[in-house]
Amino acid sequence: MPASPLLSARLRIAVLAAHGLLLLALPAAGGWLGALLALPLLAPLRGLWLGRPYTYAWCSMLLVFYVGAFLMEASANPARRPLALGLAVIAAVEFCALMLFVRARAVEQKRGQI
Repeated sequence: MPASPLLSARLRIAVLAAHGLLLLALPAAGGWLGALLALPLLAPLRGLWLGRPYTYAWCSMLLVFYVGAFLMEASANPARRPLALGLAVIAAVEFCALMLFVRARAVEQKRGQI
């Protein structure tokens, strides 16, 4: 699959949108505890906004914990299952977009398109 600068730009938009959704949904869904859980997501914001591949790579490791926590919440609390599964899907989509961005950016740099 040939990578183009348009691909990495689209992936970057997808990552920022999913990250924003998680930042907005956690406090709304979980009150003060949700707001506390959203704090670690603030750490990579600058690097994500500037398009730094290293930040995209380590942010993906952070999101694995969120996916696991949301899936655990869905299995442990049936009343909150739809919300937890929705947040798990958002986090999983962001994880995939992060990985695809890092890969596309590496291909672009190798070809000298950046």
